Amino acid sequence: VSVRQLVIVNSDFIRSMKLVLKEPGMGLAKVAILVGGPDWPTSVLCGIMKLPLLPILFGTLPIIFLIIPTLLTGSFMYMSDIRDTNGQNIYPWAGTAATVFTALTAFVQFGSMVVAAYFLEKVVSERADELEAIPIDEEVKLADEKGEVRRKAYREISKWEKLPWLAKVTLILSLMSMITTCYLVQIFAADCFVEYQLTYNIDVHLNGDWRNLVKPLGVVANYLLLSSTVLYLLFNFWAQRNAVKALASGGTRDESSSLSLSDESELL
Repeated sequence: VSVRQLVIVNSDFIRSMKLVLKEPGMGLAKVAILVGGPDWPTSVLCGIMKLPLLPILFGTLPIIFLIIPTLLTGSFMYMSDIRDTNGQNIYPWAGTAATVFTALTAFVQFGSMVVAAYFLEKVVSERADELEAIPIDEEVKLADEKGEVRRKAYREISKWEKLPWLAKVTLILSLMSMITTCYLVQIFAADCFVEYQLTYNIDVHLNGDWRNLVKPLGVVANYLLLSSTVLYLLFNFWAQRNAVKALASGGTRDESSSLSLSDESELL
């Protein structure tokens, strides 16, 4: 159920994909979705629908038109950093080529997404009756409702004016640590990290130790990032735990929800 919930199988977007993917043959709309649709949801949806593997693999072959410019972009970026013993760039044109193929990669990626979105929108507007006829996944619907009840309880618990002082201090410290980290690595990047290119070698450019990549100020930035993450996780754990307790006691029950209090308590 959790996987189907992550795929959002009850949304119009995914239900439209179902209509197209279950069609026989390999039309333009199906290929557009297999290539330009969101990778993980599309792949998982094919598995949920138990679609035959070989035709789906065949339908994804046009992805080669995205793979090729992506590979060339990386190759030219690598070549642009290669220098001879005198420090001269061996392939001075590679930087320009990398920029061109980066733009081409972005164009192909964006174009495939636009084509997939066009066909899905067409399904929603022209095949609304078929879309409505697709049964709702009741298990996922119930899980979504339970999740929404818990999210509302979490939002209620985490309102600033209702937080105890310790929770507020935890959030403030987490935020200040994250902001400081961002300023350090963005404004003082050269003081945080050693310059390192694709063509560099750890033995030559970092004296054989990868940890030399980070300067003392960079170590401070990393520790601040770690502390910010830990503080936020502590606050989140506290808030989630108190939200569950509130649900169990019925203190934040959502009257508009179709779930009963006993259903809400199952969140525990």
